[in-house]
Amino acid sequence: MARNVLAISPSLEDYLESIFVIKQKKQTVRVKDLARHLKVKAPSVVEVLRKLKEKNLIVHEYYGYIELTQEGINKAKAVYGRHIMLKKFLHQILGIDEKIAETDACRIEHYLSKETLERIIKFIDFIETCPQGEPEWLNNFYYFVQHKKRPPECKAKFLGGNSQNNIVKLSDLKVGAKAKISKITDTGILKSKLLGLGFVKGEILKIEKVAPLGSPVDVLIKNTHISLRKEEAEKVIVEVL
Repeated sequence: MARNVLAISPSLEDYLESIFVIKQKKQTVRVKDLARHLKVKAPSVVEVLRKLKEKNLIVHEYYGYIELTQEGINKAKAVYGRHIMLKKFLHQILGIDEKIAETDACRIEHYLSKETLERIIKFIDFIETCPQGEPEWLNNFYYFVQHKKRPPECKAKFLGGNSQNNIVKLSDLKVGAKAKISKITDTGILKSKLLGLGFVKGEILKIEKVAPLGSPVDVLIKNTHISLRKEEAEKVIVEVL
């Protein structure tokens, strides 16, 4: 397979992006500007600039002004564009702290495929142009992050009933509690196992015993005593009676 001669490392991409960003703020870019921006020493900057020059991405005379070639501008814009989109996604959509979003965007911007980036851009565009504002599910997500629990609307839809239903995981129940099975969240072998044991929607169960560390959980269902590991009990969603 032919290798793209202009493929460059994440480190070189960082330098190209930094040159581009600095250039937006001032007419000229020098070695000292890059060193200050990237918090590295001047000799390190000079070595990287040499590599960029070899790839025809910059024009630079020793310790002189640094200019991006057209190819360098194209590369820098692409990297910077990824950075802006990722920061926007992390900060404005997911609600991550802006400084953390900035740092994380820098870390992952070099490794995204074109397909993933395009999907994120479409997702952001959808959120921003939704005629009804932020979708209900996104606001519910913000509630979940802030309060560490699902909002009543999510519980109601999850069960298919009204918002007053007390929906929890089986693993959250205390000894003596009775509940009605609402759903099994696993979709694989565990779901088949649980269904085979009688954990079907609408079935009533009672918690008989819970080990000190939460595992196992002993359940009485259909007059049968069944012991579940905590990770199994977490997959069973119930309505407390």
